[in-house]
Amino acid sequence: MSPLLLSSHDKESEREGVRLIQNSFDEKTQKHLLKAGLKEGMECLEVGVGSGSILLWIKEQLGSSGSVVGIDIDRSYFTDEDPSLIEGDLSELEIGQKFDLIHLRYVLIHNQKAQAILAKLSTLLKPHGKLIIEEADFTLAKWMDTKYDDACKRVNSAICKMFENRGLKPHYGSIVHLGLEEAGFEIDESRSYLHLCSGQEDTAMLMASSSEALAQEYIDTKLCSQEDIDKYISACEDPESLAVYYATIAITASKREEAAGRAEDEIQEDGFYLAVSDAQIEKCYELMSLLRPHLDQKSYLSMVKEQMQAGYTIVYLAEEGRVISLAGYRISQNLAWGKHMYVDDFVSLETHRSRGKGKLLLTHLVELARKEGCSQLHLDSGVQRFKAHRFYLREGFKISSHHFSMEL
Repeated sequence: MSPLLLSSHDKESEREGVRLIQNSFDEKTQKHLLKAGLKEGMECLEVGVGSGSILLWIKEQLGSSGSVVGIDIDRSYFTDEDPSLIEGDLSELEIGQKFDLIHLRYVLIHNQKAQAILAKLSTLLKPHGKLIIEEADFTLAKWMDTKYDDACKRVNSAICKMFENRGLKPHYGSIVHLGLEEAGFEIDESRSYLHLCSGQEDTAMLMASSSEALAQEYIDTKLCSQEDIDKYISACEDPESLAVYYATIAITASKREEAAGRAEDEIQEDGFYLAVSDAQIEKCYELMSLLRPHLDQKSYLSMVKEQMQAGYTIVYLAEEGRVISLAGYRISQNLAWGKHMYVDDFVSLETHRSRGKGKLLLTHLVELARKEGCSQLHLDSGVQRFKAHRFYLREGFKISSHHFSMEL
């Protein structure tokens, strides 16, 4: 778990950040978990363990009849040699267990694969299980005294821009409910906390520590100066200052009834799915190979998972137990197009191309792109694919450039 902001590559600063988060928010997290139904005998999953304060607290609540598994990309913050702590990327791990309750805090805001993680969590939750998510929104920051106001606003703008430059959303906490609904969850409860505090309080010192460690990245956004950062840190350390540094949105969700009946490796109902598990990715091979006949089935899975590390996602449309249409896409940002969705792969079964399934998939992609804050959708199509060209032009695309390539 990163200490709320992006990794500073300074382990001591990050450990201090984790400690400050625990001090400022553990009590609220514990209340959310108890209200969601945490009790003895449950099987629980803690994602983003950090130094383990919540993991160990959950273990105490469960007693000897329950169990908790922890997952973290880096277990070095957690000194306990607990065998139930797994080090790795949740989206890649094969976990055979199902859980009554799953908890994440400040995990998804740092991850470009947030939606794929939510889809994976849906497969790990038992029917009627509970998912508790706590995520931040940095766009809600506000300073109450004019002494630091302008400089702090500039630094906060730089913080938000840094997230955006990395393909992340500084306001993720305020839109996480959209991702949950797309992944098949219903919102049971949603609460927001504006972290209003004086300087020297834990939240303020967390932001001071992060700003000191990440100062150059803030400056690189061109939205603030070193002088602004110095004033921001002074505000964090001044007991007379008062500010909202960020907000936390806490959501308790459960799987929709129809989603609760889906098995991870089976397609039981018609609709759109994200290919998250190995089984789901492999189900897409037959159709993907029609578009990419050079693909070797043995290496296909590893190739897709490697691309997923760079933000690649496969969404597919299932009908009568079969994948009939799919698209592989990436959310990206560049100087030419700003934030956009780029569609690498788009294909439907030949027998379904005249039945509006391609249009249905394209409409779904447009909705996904808009939810991600994209202003454009782009794709390339081989010069020989005349039927595809007619479809894209009919659906509102325009030929905006030539694509050149060179064999190396």
